[in-house]
Amino acid sequence: MSSTPSTSDTSSETSTSPASNAICKVCGLIAHGLHFGVLACRACAAFFRRTVVMERQKKYKCRGGEDRCAVSSTDRYQCRLCRFNKCVELGMTPENVQFNRDSIPTSRKRKDDEPIVPAHELKSLSYPESSLMGKPRTIMDISALAAKIKEILNEKTGGVDAVTKKMNTLEVAEYGLKKWRNLQRSEEKLENLTKLPVRQMFAIFEKQMVVVSEWLIQQPHFRLLGEIERWLYFKAMWNMWRRFERFEMSVKMFGTRTVEQRKFAISNEQMITVGFHIDFAEITDIPNESVQEMFKNSMQKFFDQVAKPLLELRPSSVEMAYMLTTMSWQVAGKQVQGKVVEIGEQVCDELANNLHSYYLKEEMRSNYAGRLVRLMSVVNAVIKIHQERRKTMELARIFEIFKVEFSEPDIFDC
Repeated sequence: MSSTPSTSDTSSETSTSPASNAICKVCGLIAHGLHFGVLACRACAAFFRRTVVMERQKKYKCRGGEDRCAVSSTDRYQCRLCRFNKCVELGMTPENVQFNRDSIPTSRKRKDDEPIVPAHELKSLSYPESSLMGKPRTIMDISALAAKIKEILNEKTGGVDAVTKKMNTLEVAEYGLKKWRNLQRSEEKLENLTKLPVRQMFAIFEKQMVVVSEWLIQQPHFRLLGEIERWLYFKAMWNMWRRFERFEMSVKMFGTRTVEQRKFAISNEQMITVGFHIDFAEITDIPNESVQEMFKNSMQKFFDQVAKPLLELRPSSVEMAYMLTTMSWQVAGKQVQGKVVEIGEQVCDELANNLHSYYLKEEMRSNYAGRLVRLMSVVNAVIKIHQERRKTMELARIFEIFKVEFSEPDIFDC
């Protein structure tokens, strides 16, 4: 495994003059020095910091089920819960972890946790006389699209690019991201949409679903999953991945105009701005303005809680690849569980190691903890807003806002 993140260089966290034969109290490897008050190696110190900063201890589960797994350097995949507990028992304390040592100021958090569209607002939508309530709806067969995506995910078409075989986990993720973004048209060549029929919107989504599936299949850890797991994984994260990637690309292309003018690169060929609207007429009899209102708050949150922080942080392509990959495994793991969770933990560890090497070698930055916290705060905002949109869509289904259903009902979840 590649070098482990160690973002600490202050006296409260580490001493860089260890005895040459000192042993890490946590795992038994050669110690690097005093970290968080305990003689430990870089790997265990980085593990403790990462766990505390990203609050992972709340999610860890004991691999053995009895909270007494052996913690040893001989075990490549150690029980994270027992490893963290041992760190604490030996004297490492979360109070010693410095969270915000980055020079970039922390932006204010919004306090807006209410559902985007409460049920009573959906009930009060202005239905026409020929109400949809209780009437049968049209089923849109997207089995051909699903089959196309599955062929990519199961390596029956396309396949793995040979160049990725010598790359680490993070490099593979960035390679796939750059491969897609190389097709992005410059601003002056983008079509400026003022209105988008919902059928055309689905066509854009179809292209982006292919992009996400091709990005996934390049990654060796994803290929460890079975066919059913791959499909469930994809359905869990593709829409979130697509939206997050497009917002970051918009910030990269348009800068402050992304927020000020609501300028958004909806695809690699088209952009939208203030005054744009989606025409839902084909899939609902509800007035278009009412349907737009359902998703208005979530889009506002994306600009406020995602685009604005991205403007301040200006993540590199490596950092964006890190965020997209971490988010994907986190979201898919929560929904699919099982093997996805187990592999996801390994992926996140390897990504952290790769990112540490990137910061030290490419950015010449050793104190990146504060920046990493802010980057992950953006990821958490994306996940939260996506979950709120899913609730809105679920309410829309309950109240039969749309007169169509898909043959794969959970693939367009929001």
